[in-house]
Amino acid sequence: MPIPLSKDVQINPGVLAVAGNAVDLNGLLLTGNPLLPVGGVVPFSSPDDVSAYFGALSDEYARAQLYFQGFKNATKTPGQLLFSRFNLAASAAWLRSGSFKGVTIEQLQKLSGTLTLSINGKSASAEVNFNGVTSFAGAATALQSALTAAVATVVFDTTQNAFVITAAGAKPESTTITFGSGSAAEPLKMTSNTGAVISRGAPVSDVPDTMAAIKDASQQWAGFSTVSEVTDEQHLAFSAWANGQGKRYFYVAWTTSGKAKVKGDTSHIAYQIITVNNYSAVVPVFASDGNRAAAVLGYAACLDFVRPEGRVPFKFREYEGLAADVTSGSDYDTLIAAGYNFYGKYAENSIVEDYWADGTITGDFGWLDSFCGQIWLNANLQGAVISLFKSNQTIPYNNEGRALVAASMSDVIQQYKRWGGIREGVTLTEAQKKQINNVVGEDVSSTLFATGYYLYIGDMLPSLRATRSSPSCTLWYCDGGSIQKLVIASTEVQ
Repeated sequence: MPIPLSKDVQINPGVLAVAGNAVDLNGLLLTGNPLLPVGGVVPFSSPDDVSAYFGALSDEYARAQLYFQGFKNATKTPGQLLFSRFNLAASAAWLRSGSFKGVTIEQLQKLSGTLTLSINGKSASAEVNFNGVTSFAGAATALQSALTAAVATVVFDTTQNAFVITAAGAKPESTTITFGSGSAAEPLKMTSNTGAVISRGAPVSDVPDTMAAIKDASQQWAGFSTVSEVTDEQHLAFSAWANGQGKRYFYVAWTTSGKAKVKGDTSHIAYQIITVNNYSAVVPVFASDGNRAAAVLGYAACLDFVRPEGRVPFKFREYEGLAADVTSGSDYDTLIAAGYNFYGKYAENSIVEDYWADGTITGDFGWLDSFCGQIWLNANLQGAVISLFKSNQTIPYNNEGRALVAASMSDVIQQYKRWGGIREGVTLTEAQKKQINNVVGEDVSSTLFATGYYLYIGDMLPSLRATRSSPSCTLWYCDGGSIQKLVIASTEVQ
């Protein structure tokens, strides 16, 4: 056999991967529904999935229907809706079995054996024998009676098709429970391997702790709101959290309070968010129910960043099957002045239209489409630079390194520009020009006008090279906005 050429020339196959989408602008809904375990985030991909989990009559399903529907003529629909538990009252620990969907009573009657678990730190054992039970509810009653050394209740949840063992105690938040063991544990689906789920005992939810835990569990979302209407105190706590997240997330603060429509009122929630606390990243919404908040979240999830000119403002978006909450010009004026978004009915002559107004978000960005766009842009710029750092090459502190950094961001910037997030031909104020020129050291306003953006990568100073620190980098881009109002002079020339 000849000497292999690989002794001198060896080819190692590899793939230069394309950077993927760095973030999805999915929506997150917080719910107090006890079917959801405390802690963690549960994603759903369709309204049917939400219905199967929470029930067809649940508020969660109603919200999901509108969310996944998206706005009329959207080119993309939401991929996921996330839910997480937000306790409005202290809750006890529970163990929910895996699903018994499709299991017959006759099959259930054959289950027997020993089930052992720990409830509130004490061992509890049950001799299970379902021979003679005539229903799943009857089996739950028999199981509760058999748990002689425990303080717990057992029910069969017909929505989840599962047995639920709930620990009892004077302080629900202090209760504990474990997965089951013993010969009956797997037949009863009380183990993690058979699909059982544990929810720990928990107090009334604290907003900062809850949101921190959610963020640790998943960051594949952008906007969040609540299934049920919350108190003003909770609104302000959620707003404070969103305000402190570096413009990465936004909160939809929906209210049904009639105070929002009282001209000059200073006690309504938008006034507290905007004027009193100056919180950014909040979308105040006047609504008749929480479905409107789901529509706002659905709008963000429908934004199609792959499609050229896929950018659409939130104002004027129509949702099929959504009834208008605002029908008078006076209410329109009051709500707009107060900073609320709302779904309204507009009519003039024979034209009748329903759509959202005004598309605003609190803070410097001002408009929800601009805010959502910058979330996508900044996340993908971060992903592009990480791909550069992992590309098995050095990035020197010289013009070559500067070019590599600029090239790594180019595809993201161009995609964002095609989407409509960057516009050419935008006129800057003299103050804006001066602020940019002071950083760059020269007049780049003509470049901004011609291309819509300017990427500045500063001097590669020796002190930076010694510590391998970041040079000064800034991307300026012209948003371009979106015309949302026209006053037209219609003049006959005789």
